[in-house]
Order: sequence, then C-alpha cells, then structure tokens
Amino acid sequence: MEELTYEKAERELEQILDDLRNDRISIDALAEKVERASKLIVFCKERLANTEKKVENIIKELGL
Repeated sequence: MEELTYEKAERELEQILDDLRNDRISIDALAEKVERASKLIVFCKERLANTEKKVENIIKELGL
C-alpha cells in the first residue's frame, strides 16, 4: 500500500470537495466521503503541527 503524504492527502481532499461542489457524489457514498475527508483533515493537521515543531527545534538549535 502506498504511503499517504501531505500532498496526496491534499489532492484527495481537493477531489472530494470538487466532487461535492459538482454533485458527483451519490447520497449512498456521501457519508463515506465525508468520513474520509475528516480523516484526511486530521492527518494534514497532524503533519503540519509535527513539521512546525521540527522547524522550530531546528531554528532553536541554530540559535536564530
């Protein structure tokens, strides 16, 4: 299975949003897509928070 990256999650979220805006998601699939989107959002938020912490630590180590 392919590893999920921030960029892949973002693209998938954009696709879900586009599908929602253009009525390409059936009522039967709507809950599944919304659930997937919420998991992707959590993943992206966590990835951003972890990256922010790493960058802050690097800056501290450099004394900047």
